Amino acid sequence: MTGDSDADEPGYIDGIDPNEIVDEERLQLTPHQHAQLKNKLHGSDQFDAIKRAERRYLIVGRGGEEGPGSRRLQVCRQLDARREASAFRLEDFGFTSDEIELWAPAFDVLSAMASHIVGVLEDFDGGHVWELGYLYHHQMHVRDILWLLKRSYESEKRTREKYDNGMAASHLAALEEAAEDRVLDWHDEDDLSDAVGEIT
Repeated sequence: MTGDSDADEPGYIDGIDPNEIVDEERLQLTPHQHAQLKNKLHGSDQFDAIKRAERRYLIVGRGGEEGPGSRRLQVCRQLDARREASAFRLEDFGFTSDEIELWAPAFDVLSAMASHIVGVLEDFDGGHVWELGYLYHHQMHVRDILWLLKRSYESEKRTREKYDNGMAASHLAALEEAAEDRVLDWHDEDDLSDAVGEIT
């Protein structure tokens, strides 16, 4: 981050220097891609709501409208209903699969704005595992604001089937260690709602 005097300079996104978002070891944006990123974020009513909110929840997990995606949306709605709060997902800003190069820097900006990052985990099938791992390695403050809502299954065998991915498992182990008592288990949608209620 830079000082307030730099925040109004052209190219800054909500006071965040784009050079801090991407460096030589990370994704590089062309001027056109940077303009796309800025327009997607600043052009959204959601972005203004986030800036005004006292508590800002970035919700990470499987996408879609059914199954895991619908439960993630349930978490988003439940947190968004809190007083002085705004809950949001990357897809709320209209980033498409054709703009994958914008996802990581968009996550950098949104996670820097978030007061809480909430991972809704049911399995390791999806880009959310990469997203959480990316944030963990590139945004050190994530370790202090991360909450994980991890689904538990009826048997050890079923759990292994759902979480059978060695690389993702190592990411999750590191995330769980960082989150400590902010890892909350749930079994069904009622449990999930109760777990969300424990997020402070």
